[in-house]
Amino acid sequence: METYSWYNIRVVCFAAFGSLFTGYSLAVFAFTLGQPTFYSSLNLVASATLPGYSHTNDILGAANGVFFGTGFFGCFLAGWAGNRLGRVNGFRIAAVTGVLGGALQCGSQSQAMFLVARAVAGLAAGHTMAAMPTYFAEVSPPHSRGLITGAHAIFINLGYCLAGWIGFGCYYTPKSVFAWRFPFAVVVIWALCLLAGSFYGLLTSLEVPESPRFLVQHDNPEKALSILIRLHHDPKDPTDAFAHRELQLIQQRCEAEKIIIATDGPWRLFSKKANRQRLLLAWLIMVGGQNIGPLVINNYNVLLYNSLGLGATDSLLLSAGYNTLGLVIACIGGLISDRLGRRKALLTGYILITCVFAVLTGMIGKYDTSPSKGWAAAATTMIYVYVVCYNSFIDLNQFTAATEVFPTHIRSQASAVSISGLFLSVTLWLNLLPTATASIGWKYYLVFNCLTVVHTIYLFFYLPETAGWHLEEMDRALADDQHGHFEAQDVVEMKLQAGSAHVEALPQVTQDIHTKA
Repeated sequence: METYSWYNIRVVCFAAFGSLFTGYSLAVFAFTLGQPTFYSSLNLVASATLPGYSHTNDILGAANGVFFGTGFFGCFLAGWAGNRLGRVNGFRIAAVTGVLGGALQCGSQSQAMFLVARAVAGLAAGHTMAAMPTYFAEVSPPHSRGLITGAHAIFINLGYCLAGWIGFGCYYTPKSVFAWRFPFAVVVIWALCLLAGSFYGLLTSLEVPESPRFLVQHDNPEKALSILIRLHHDPKDPTDAFAHRELQLIQQRCEAEKIIIATDGPWRLFSKKANRQRLLLAWLIMVGGQNIGPLVINNYNVLLYNSLGLGATDSLLLSAGYNTLGLVIACIGGLISDRLGRRKALLTGYILITCVFAVLTGMIGKYDTSPSKGWAAAATTMIYVYVVCYNSFIDLNQFTAATEVFPTHIRSQASAVSISGLFLSVTLWLNLLPTATASIGWKYYLVFNCLTVVHTIYLFFYLPETAGWHLEEMDRALADDQHGHFEAQDVVEMKLQAGSAHVEALPQVTQDIHTKA
């Protein structure tokens, strides 16, 4: 039977400290912007009405820019480390870097030191952003890969939520540097938890295992089988037939891929048309997920509410509430991910976001031209509706889809390249935001409206259904002359009708690989 064990759940929960670290690191700076002592500690002007505020805007933009810029390179570090050193050793590198970045941010004494600290922290966050979904996908059974890989997005949202409430609580110590230094110190805690989690299982002395697929790649099938049995053991299946079948598929795939690597070399990711098409699809899924504005809203939540005439306390409270709602909705999204499938979920989300963002932009525009509490309340409501739509259908599924489409021998590197698109696009939008909103105001959000429409059209024509397939069966799930997303959707429906029963793998893994080559 296709299932997962409590050991599988414990492994994912402890490894998810990497995702929690990522989310908290992404969000903590947004709430620092609401702390008055942050500005005075770094000799920045806090009020837009005072001379020198343009320099403050430049520093804030640079702080976000260097964070996401080094995060872009952190994704590539994750790909290299995961492939060469192993997935778990990659976590350890990210955790040590995260401890250093958090400590430097907490102890920053000048603008220059803070920017350097943000660069180090961004490198670690980019590493964990790319590394975690690959690991989750490789330790999950096909029927629940959306939920388990979606744990990455759920724990990222938990990080957002914790950053929001810690930032709100620290606001009530306004005359102390504790208000902005302590939230950065918490970054170190999550990084240390990840480091500990890479050695020990949750509430046990069980080591968090290496990816079975990495072990088979490096000629250790015995250990891979023992891990698969522990991950997917079912008391109703004393022979662990599912784990043995999973190992057989992985071995078949890896043997075929070794032949191809020996023939085509290590640059097959870019040299083969089929891989370039997958890479473009996955990269655009991640870029599209940011071109519709989630991190722009999240990273400047406090400033956005301030622009709607709300005070500092209300802005911090609403931002924390926004992230809390996001966490709850992300959990619901995880439950429906495998049932709805990646294609239906993403397209539904993009269509809803297109409508919501158009209304939100109009509300902000009306407030800019004729300020009133009514328009401010309406815009705030639409921001909350936005996170409901985004976290229900897009947030979890973008990571799952961008990770699962690649064959094992390039998954770590290809997923890293794909997720680097997130950091590249966010770096662009966050750097532009302070200047653009100061220059053109609400019209800046029209760009996101247009991009949402473009990405919706692209995904409608090019996104296949990948839910329900083994990672080793993904060649058949991706559209070609004989197989498309309609066949993949049939697999999803068959598995839903059969409960957790395993649909046997299609017996031509090696043949499919050479056909694709």
